[in-house]
Amino acid sequence: MKQPIRLIVLFCACATLALTAAAGPEPISSGKEMKQVAPAPVPECNWTGFYIGLNAGGQFGHSETTDEHFDAEFGKEWGYSESGFTGGAQFGYNFQWHWLVTGPEFDIGYMDLQGSGDEFRFSRAVVGETDSDFYTTLRGRVGVALDCWLIYATGGGIGVNYTTRYKDTNVPFDARGTDFNWGYTVGGGVERMLNPHWSIKAEYLYYAIGEQDFSGTNAAGTFKFTAETQGHIVRAGLNYKF
Repeated sequence: MKQPIRLIVLFCACATLALTAAAGPEPISSGKEMKQVAPAPVPECNWTGFYIGLNAGGQFGHSETTDEHFDAEFGKEWGYSESGFTGGAQFGYNFQWHWLVTGPEFDIGYMDLQGSGDEFRFSRAVVGETDSDFYTTLRGRVGVALDCWLIYATGGGIGVNYTTRYKDTNVPFDARGTDFNWGYTVGGGVERMLNPHWSIKAEYLYYAIGEQDFSGTNAAGTFKFTAETQGHIVRAGLNYKF
């Protein structure tokens, strides 16, 4: 009876040894856990959404005040340069489809079209003048998104509360007109997204304001004048996207 029991114990011991050998040695713990390193976050540069912002810069251009009676008689043309500060706020909406970004933009603010020039070039007795304050633009934008950069073209209408004047201190004579005149503007810019909400931009616009007619009266009669302005706006802006 003892012999079969010994054989059974020996068989169990051999089976246990065989299973242990087949399983292989147990891994030795180093005491240090391996931690998976998360990849660095990639900034989200999605341009779609409503935005609002501020802009500031300057403008410079050329104005003309035409004395219709004098020019009709002598065929003389004359003009003068103008320049000033421009600044305000803009708001709009971008829609991005793959690399294409498009949408409307509106801005409103202050623009100073300040300039004057002498009609006869040799004295300040007879001058034309321009000035302005409130302005607005209604434009469309279309651009190419290069990750966090946006390169775009823009164009539309511009309206300016515009004052033109013609004065002659020799007579004396003073004629002026103030009106909200519309024109067109075209240009382009570059915008850089800093994070999912904030972006900065640099922009150039060319503008041309439609002719403004005004008149003045003195003892010699009523005289008519025409004024117009073309110029360039260079400005920087800051936008917040919702």
